[in-house]
Amino acid sequence: MNTKYSMKKTAKASLVRLCAILTLLPLGGVGGGLFTSCNKDPEYFTLPTYPDEMHVRSSVEEIVLNKGIADQTAVTLTWDKATSPLSPTDEVTYKVCLYPSSQKDLKSEYIETGTTQQLQLTHDQLNSMVARWTIPGQPVKVTAQVLSIVNNELKYVRPEISTVEFVVTGYEKYPPYLYMVITDQNASTTTQRLEQRQLGTGIYEVALNMVPCTFHFLTSEAPYPGYGVDADGKLVYTTEGNYTEYSSNVSGSRTVIVDTNSDFNDCRLLDIVQLPTPGLIWICGNGCSVGWNTNTTAGRMEMTGSDREPYYYSWTGDFNAGGEFKIGLGNGWGDQFFYAPVENADPLTDHRLLMYRFQDDGGDLKWVPSVSGRYTLTLCLLANDMWTKFEPAN
Repeated sequence: MNTKYSMKKTAKASLVRLCAILTLLPLGGVGGGLFTSCNKDPEYFTLPTYPDEMHVRSSVEEIVLNKGIADQTAVTLTWDKATSPLSPTDEVTYKVCLYPSSQKDLKSEYIETGTTQQLQLTHDQLNSMVARWTIPGQPVKVTAQVLSIVNNELKYVRPEISTVEFVVTGYEKYPPYLYMVITDQNASTTTQRLEQRQLGTGIYEVALNMVPCTFHFLTSEAPYPGYGVDADGKLVYTTEGNYTEYSSNVSGSRTVIVDTNSDFNDCRLLDIVQLPTPGLIWICGNGCSVGWNTNTTAGRMEMTGSDREPYYYSWTGDFNAGGEFKIGLGNGWGDQFFYAPVENADPLTDHRLLMYRFQDDGGDLKWVPSVSGRYTLTLCLLANDMWTKFEPAN
């Protein structure tokens, strides 16, 4: 008998029996959630979806927002009750977001309505959203999305989604720029333009070299309207007459941040550390998952502060106890770094942060974490209040 032929025949028969067994196994019988056969691609468990029960409706199909009635209702969204597919006693709550229909990734923050099947938005609220997506006076098609959240202690239920579209034309609440009119001690006047990091926030910023001076702000290159200051240091909106000027004795590099929102309505001169290349900051070392690789996408630290606080930078990733890391600000090893305050400083307990420097100006001092795991490292780059924070990532 041909031994090789016999072995092949036996192996083929075994494979046929295995395929038959796998085909008869129920979902979850192999690998706890993988259904497979010898002739099919694997099928993975997915959460079931449910049809839209809510059928959200808008009180308007098209609206032109009006600054003169900013506090009045512009649109009312209503929807039908959603139910739990698990139990009729489960509470169902709702939350709503809006986004431009052509750019789903620009969603607003979700607004929770609890168990209420309605949301009203004022002209001002809706305009604040629209101002982030398009310029004033330009119609934009908006999608309102309602999510139903089933509150069940044992099982997670994928939220139902219901959407409706309507067209909105906004007004100018925040001009694109502010103009800082500066008069120095020699009565010489210059103008600096402040920009918004994100359109429609009403928070303006410029970095400049300050000298002792007085200043006020204009909303355009025309002399009115603009902002002066009151006795409490708050912005005063002025349409005619003289401006009450801000006064400063500061000299040197400063970041001017003006927040025209009613919650703050202020101007701050901040001494923010100016990076060698604006926005370029990265982590490296065997104390983190990046390894000894310079200026990588994986190691890039991001600005995580709000527009009011553009001096916080963070990196979230895996750290290795006993390994080392430092923070680079250029393209390679010969550039400047943030070094540890002392050799082998533990970021978990030592939160000091010194000004960046070249290696030859103080040695190659590196941080050494005492813990392993996924953490977020944050830097505060206020020149007069520099520090780090090291905490478990969510």
